[in-house]
Amino acid sequence: MRLEQPLEYVGFERIASDGPIWSFGTLSPQGVRDLLISCGCTVEQTNKFLLTKIHGTGNVFILKPDAESILSLAPEVRSKLYLALGRNSSNRFQASPYYITEGDPQRLFKDCETLDSDALSTMRKLLYNRNGFTYFSDPELVITRIASEKNRMAFLQGLTSQNSVGLNLLIRNKADIDKPLNYWALSMSGVLLKDLKPLLEAQRRLPQGGSISILYLLPPMARERLYTSPLPPKPDDPKLPDCHWTALNFFKLSPDPKMSDVEYASRFLSDNYYEIAQPAIVGDLLLLLDPQGGVVHSSVYLADDVVFTKNGINYAQPWILMHVKDMQGSFSALEPMKVACFRRKGL
Repeated sequence: MRLEQPLEYVGFERIASDGPIWSFGTLSPQGVRDLLISCGCTVEQTNKFLLTKIHGTGNVFILKPDAESILSLAPEVRSKLYLALGRNSSNRFQASPYYITEGDPQRLFKDCETLDSDALSTMRKLLYNRNGFTYFSDPELVITRIASEKNRMAFLQGLTSQNSVGLNLLIRNKADIDKPLNYWALSMSGVLLKDLKPLLEAQRRLPQGGSISILYLLPPMARERLYTSPLPPKPDDPKLPDCHWTALNFFKLSPDPKMSDVEYASRFLSDNYYEIAQPAIVGDLLLLLDPQGGVVHSSVYLADDVVFTKNGINYAQPWILMHVKDMQGSFSALEPMKVACFRRKGL
């Protein structure tokens, strides 16, 4: 299911009406020309891009390309050029592009009846592939093709939505419930066998069987937060909860705020977890590692290929369930992410 941000939070996606603008940092004009050519731009395209130079701060080289020039880029050229631009954090949408599930933008907007077909067609032309996933970095161009403010807001709400999972445990009539009880209750503190067993027994007595929500199978911290977004912080609040805070506090009745500190979280992981080949029990950690072995993202394995995660530190990002592939795609825009698995010591 596509889980959208609260409408109150969509305003965080500040998209400049006068964009897009590309910053090449302190590269010289010849350096910018060489970069464009090396990414696959033709001489004609390069010359046209260079004519759009605008005055930047200091000696920063900035282009303001027109829509026609951007749309003329082949997807493979766009991928290479946007990777180069993405290394400069000033190029926000290249540095943090939108992940497009299964490469199909229609999945983002299938419930949005007001999205202009021209806007969707333009978006398809602007998609590019990298590391086995599809991304989009030109919302400014699409916004200009949407007439009303209401429809532009609907576009942004769909664009910032996340591919989440709704999870239920199916209990068939007269089924053996010992295995699911052992899996969900015996390995998780905060999920009690005395509470879960009567619920599963009630489901299997139904003529057609029944199902229970994942909420009944999660420890309190995750149960209280799933499918919700944090409130905006107050000035004296500690750091916002991020993915590491979420993963390492999964079993804690009282979340430890220090888990938002990267050094503290790293020591906690080293002291309390060991690496395994693949996840097999609820509560195993699935980490995304960059090519240098650094931890980029943390999540908690639940079952099959579903994890409990929070993607991003800002309060517009909810706690959700995701397929591992979608989580990996969300973080592989610049570098390919490797999945590593860890288990609590003593298990």
